[in-house]
Amino acid sequence: MPNSPAMPTAQQFICKKCTALSNVQTFQQTRDGVYFCVCEQCGAKNQVVQTGASPSQPGLLAVTAVIQ
Repeated sequence: MPNSPAMPTAQQFICKKCTALSNVQTFQQTRDGVYFCVCEQCGAKNQVVQTGASPSQPGLLAVTAVIQ
């Protein structure tokens, strides 16, 4: 999924580092294909499970790890 900051988002995730509820701003991808979202509170990169839903569809994404 390409980065698209102009797209409205309704998806959220709970940060694995600070446990804050964050809105998904954009999906970003590492060189090895891992998708992550940046926490609005602490800036941690949270690896998220891609559900196939578009960012405008509401939902809580599962976070599997914090990327260093």
